[in-house]
Amino acid sequence: MSFSIILPTLNEKGHILKLIDEISYIFIKRNLNFEIIVVDDNSTDGTIETVKKYQEKKDFLKTIIRTDKKNNLAASINEGINLSIYEYVIWMDADFQHPPKYIDEFINKSKNFDAVIASRFLKDSERYFNKKHLKKEINENQSYLYNKICKLLFFNDITDYTSGFICVKKIFFKKYSLSGFYGDYFVDLIIELKKNKMKIDEIPFEDSERASGFSKTVVTINLNYIYMCVRYFFTLLRTFARFKFSFD
Repeated sequence: MSFSIILPTLNEKGHILKLIDEISYIFIKRNLNFEIIVVDDNSTDGTIETVKKYQEKKDFLKTIIRTDKKNNLAASINEGINLSIYEYVIWMDADFQHPPKYIDEFINKSKNFDAVIASRFLKDSERYFNKKHLKKEINENQSYLYNKICKLLFFNDITDYTSGFICVKKIFFKKYSLSGFYGDYFVDLIIELKKNKMKIDEIPFEDSERASGFSKTVVTINLNYIYMCVRYFFTLLRTFARFKFSFD
């Protein structure tokens, strides 16, 4: 078994090397072939300079700099997938909200499944904001509702349609590329996996606070937030229409 780990980054200088070290330790300990691909959306805080300097010491580390392109998560991951060389592809947030320790479970489950999703909404999952001193961000309510709707519209056996923390057999991407934005690219991916009769499993996990800096998806209630909600609603309707057409 061999794995390509894709880390989309935007201003992650404060913690990116620690994340790379923790991920690499898992594969070195298990004596597995791996690579880590950092796909940076033109960070301004020195993230890419920090990674490139570290890359000189680590032959498993690759970098892609997406200059003069719009910050788009799906497009970033696609570029990482295109550069990847190994049997399985993992992607995850680069801010420690997706703890690397769950990669061990991805490795174990990949022997029997085509895709393994880390879900925030399984019975044994835990949310970082359940700790007394932490507050839930506004977009967490939106995410919870969005996933409930997706479960009703699409597949009842999937709990997290916006996870963003997943391991997939790379062969799947020979005929498929990710498309969409933060709120819908993962939904489309799940539908495509199901359509192709890929074996999917979910694992519970406990997400964490962002290690440093600011989240790219934190929102405040304003006109832009309302616009985003409306856009995701209509995108979901279009996705559902495609879903019905492809499964009928």
